[in-house]
Amino acid sequence: MCWPEAGHTGRVWVHEKLLAEPRTVGVLRRKMRSWVRDQDLDEELAESIVLIVDEAVSNAVEHACPEWECHIELVAGPRACGGGVAVLVADDGAWQEMTAPGFRGRGVTLIGRLSDRSTIEAGAQGTKVRMCWPVERASTGPAPG
Repeated sequence: MCWPEAGHTGRVWVHEKLLAEPRTVGVLRRKMRSWVRDQDLDEELAESIVLIVDEAVSNAVEHACPEWECHIELVAGPRACGGGVAVLVADDGAWQEMTAPGFRGRGVTLIGRLSDRSTIEAGAQGTKVRMCWPVERASTGPAPG
């Protein structure tokens, strides 16, 4: 598998585990924005990664932990199987369906469309959203002039 797992540390990795509360969404969004900037990624790809990680974290706060304390774990780094990047957003909550989503509920679609590969695993121990992008989507720097 090309997914990151918890336990990685170092300069090229992001690894945070925080309480699943509304302020965590902004904290992890800023962390990912900083991280993608350091990865020399194409600007469009970098924004896509920030957007869908934000969506996955928001979903965990809203759906997995609405009435009790749980945690969100974010891991981002190099793909295990070669070039590119991979992200894991995991929670230790239990998914709660919304009764009236209105204009919402498009997060899973965004994740599927904006990542090159993704999986969502939900179970008794929480939910794991894994996403990855191969090196071909990374920036090669400015064109020679």
